[in-house]
Amino acid sequence: MSVDAADDPVQFDDVTGSESDTFPKPRAHGAAVMNHLADVDDSTAQGSDRGTLYDRSLAYWREHIGDRDLEPHVAVDDFEVDWLPPGDYALVLTSSRWKAGTGRGDDYRSYYEQHLKLREWGPEDDDGERELRKPALALHVEIMPQFRDMVYKSGDPLECPYGEGTRLLAWTTWAEDPFEIERRMYDALRAVYGTDAVDLDDRVDDARRVPKAEAHIRFAIGKKNAAVETLEQSKQLIDWGGESEIDAHQRRQQEGWLEALVESDRWHLLGFDPQRYSTEVKIYQANQWHKKPKTDPFHHPKLEASYAGVDRGELPHVSEWDDVLEHLRTVVATHARWAGIDRSDLVADDFFDGPESAPWEFERPTGRRNMLRQRYEDLATDIYREALKESTTAVYDILRVIAEHDGANYDTLVERTGLARSTVRYHVRRLAETGVVSREGNPVMVF
Repeated sequence: MSVDAADDPVQFDDVTGSESDTFPKPRAHGAAVMNHLADVDDSTAQGSDRGTLYDRSLAYWREHIGDRDLEPHVAVDDFEVDWLPPGDYALVLTSSRWKAGTGRGDDYRSYYEQHLKLREWGPEDDDGERELRKPALALHVEIMPQFRDMVYKSGDPLECPYGEGTRLLAWTTWAEDPFEIERRMYDALRAVYGTDAVDLDDRVDDARRVPKAEAHIRFAIGKKNAAVETLEQSKQLIDWGGESEIDAHQRRQQEGWLEALVESDRWHLLGFDPQRYSTEVKIYQANQWHKKPKTDPFHHPKLEASYAGVDRGELPHVSEWDDVLEHLRTVVATHARWAGIDRSDLVADDFFDGPESAPWEFERPTGRRNMLRQRYEDLATDIYREALKESTTAVYDILRVIAEHDGANYDTLVERTGLARSTVRYHVRRLAETGVVSREGNPVMVF
């Protein structure tokens, strides 16, 4: 759902501030780093004879694979490096049609980018065979050409902002800094294409950019409803503040069930430091999570903030990594605080220490309760004016759920608000006595 900005944005400057807080440090998760190698040896050469890493990767593909039907190709069947957890790993190669090529019209021919991927060997089956699977610590390196004689299919010339050579893009998980991402990328490239495949003297420092970064916590499922409601409140407040378009979703994705998602470039309306990129905050769970026991970490949801590129201007440089992660971690920790998630509610897994995570100091935005009060007061309805009489947001949440569902039973109110059933019953009874809501039927529906 896309929510348009308000015509008359509300100013929160008089209610927002910040205060120092401490929370277990959210874990860096998925991230990507881009490099450009100015590695053209012969600028007068054509085709794949310019001496670049891309040329070397294409020559390897032609010699060892030669047919896309033979992909994925196991390039290294025993990949050993010190940054991998225990296990047996391999590097595989695939290719895909790239966005640019040579020629025009019927003579247009696309170039192909090369994909180098980390895989883990599974256990042997009854026939002694082992399947390759994607590991928890992922790595995917894209190798792309950057030549000025290339064109898009439309005929427009390929843009080469950092000159000619090879563009590299590495996607990985569980890396705490961009230099670790680069190290993993170089290790994989050298394992396949030779120890001299990457010459750091060819690396253009200004091209070392961060297209993606994430930070998250895993928390007990009993806090999920409160977290979803907190994120819903943030969505409403940003929309009320205006100047932004918000995307909100609840759908099944490939990785599991997405409970809630808000993407905006105006999180500063809630008191966070302004950023030049959009931030996405989501709550999601693993596929088939409900079939896993509560002792399994994957039974429990994640709260994650991520950055994925910019609409205008340049991507953050690797030197800005700490600032990017600071913002993402602050958004995660603050929403956890707002949702009542404490250290004891965190759940450890293979990469996140949960309640044993190191303490982390951050500046938490304040004034949320006042913002919520202003939000509901601005709606100017008798129902929300009744809600303003309470010193808690419980009534706000109960009334909003009733309004969204055109009536709700006690089970729905408990699930959507995260409140105890006794608390829900108390507020519903009081609201019914004052005529704000009515109770009908058996089981009781509240309208």
